[in-house]
Amino acid sequence: MKSGVWGLTDEHTVPIFNLETNKLLKRQVIASDVFTLFEWADHMLSVSNNGAASIVWREALLMAAFGESYPTLTQEETDTYFTTTPKKELTDLANDVVNLPLRELGITSDEWRLGSFFTSGPNRYVGDKGGSIGSPLGLMKFLIQLEQGKVVDEESSLEMKRLMYMTDRRIRYAQSPALKPAAVYFKSGSLYKCDRSTGEACGKYMGNVTNFMNSVAIVEHPDNCRYMVVLMTNVLRKNSATDHMTLASSIDKIIKR
Repeated sequence: MKSGVWGLTDEHTVPIFNLETNKLLKRQVIASDVFTLFEWADHMLSVSNNGAASIVWREALLMAAFGESYPTLTQEETDTYFTTTPKKELTDLANDVVNLPLRELGITSDEWRLGSFFTSGPNRYVGDKGGSIGSPLGLMKFLIQLEQGKVVDEESSLEMKRLMYMTDRRIRYAQSPALKPAAVYFKSGSLYKCDRSTGEACGKYMGNVTNFMNSVAIVEHPDNCRYMVVLMTNVLRKNSATDHMTLASSIDKIIKR
């Protein structure tokens, strides 16, 4: 699948391995990049690449639109579909594709919904609808049913869990020394906003208006101690990555008590 405008502008890099020189390069996605759908899903999760997330969503939309014809879909047919289909129709379908399955899992629209793509490129084809929101409760409901094999089916749930494990490196919550011997299936994310008119310190991951840090984790210790954690904090004016790591150690101590 080719990136096109869907995967552009995100600052997170993706790994590019040159088979001829045997060298690994990490850079931002460019429009001509081509990866398999599984590779795009890996970039989405392992390095938090927003462009890759938009492409995975695009492909889910195309699957819904073309059904059994999707595997043989050409780039030309894809481009024609997006340039000739009314924007409202694309918006409605895109919204249904990512939200209706959550309702079937019992996750309400107030607990988790997605209303817009993660990059600006798709906006020429697909509009925003309904706003976006995430909550610890909605995420915990998802993790529980993932563990139960109910997210699509057992095979799909297991593959999603594998992707959560194969992250680029352990960061934030999962970096806790207490979790070093454990298998940790996790994802972390942040959302911050700055108001520099007040003169307060503010920057990347250090918002003074909002500074959300989110972590989800399935922890599996060798001694068969297993548990799940969903955490959302809003610690202003500082990078709370260390706070999440410290919380992970404290929670692990309580669980294993």
